Amino acid sequence: MRDMTRPLPFLSGTRAVFDLSLEGMLLSRRSILMGLLVGLPVVLAVVYRVLLAADVPNRAVPPMDLYAIVVAVYWIRNVLPLMALFHATSLIADEVEGKTLTYLLTRPLTRPSILAGKFAAYLATSLGVALPAAVLTFFILMTARGWSGVGASVPDLFRDLGVVALTLLVYGALFTLLGVLLRRPVIPGLLFLFGWELMANLPGYLPRFTLTAWLRSLIHHRPAQEGIADLFGQVLPTGQSLIVIVVSSVVFLAAAAWVFSQKEYVLDQ
Repeated sequence: MRDMTRPLPFLSGTRAVFDLSLEGMLLSRRSILMGLLVGLPVVLAVVYRVLLAADVPNRAVPPMDLYAIVVAVYWIRNVLPLMALFHATSLIADEVEGKTLTYLLTRPLTRPSILAGKFAAYLATSLGVALPAAVLTFFILMTARGWSGVGASVPDLFRDLGVVALTLLVYGALFTLLGVLLRRPVIPGLLFLFGWELMANLPGYLPRFTLTAWLRSLIHHRPAQEGIADLFGQVLPTGQSLIVIVVSSVVFLAAAAWVFSQKEYVLDQ
């Protein structure tokens, strides 16, 4: 018989918290709202097809270029970081406000496993919304003029799905750290996204200090059309980009787990 005073192993504790958190996160108003924002390109892709069928846009942006803009500008630069901000900063804050952190802290669970389980639930929820939206948008746009050549573009789709996952991972890790460090992390997070991250569009070395620049460098199907290509910024080495994103995610999560383990919470208010 297991000693109930001893914490569960890390993986078992993480799984228990994941199971406990997932349903509530999936059905939350926050998830529904962010799901609508993430899924908006699906609606726009349908409108694009309707306009093409009606021969309205004689100078329409090619489907692959439009899809690249959706991925790089709408999802990676704006909506997915916002999803990470509003979900990840609330992983512990919601438990504190709802006075349910007491329950978790009095269970045989280590604090790192609590944080890891809640982060895994956030990642599963976000990916469950974002990946289907990306697949639907891709096929609706790419088949607008028929199925010819679609198969050759499927590898780009899989790469983009990976970039979407990495975006949710690294921003989620960063904002999880922000959420355990600060009492009100949303405003600093917004300032980071729409202040600091704007450096990704600057020339020179400064974009290397942003997450956006590294993530966008993982997208290889960039539009050649002048003006549109400028939205993607400079291209950084792919291997280096992948290393920076993965290492940053690990560092942010490890720091968040350490801060959460050390922090004292006033639970009875």
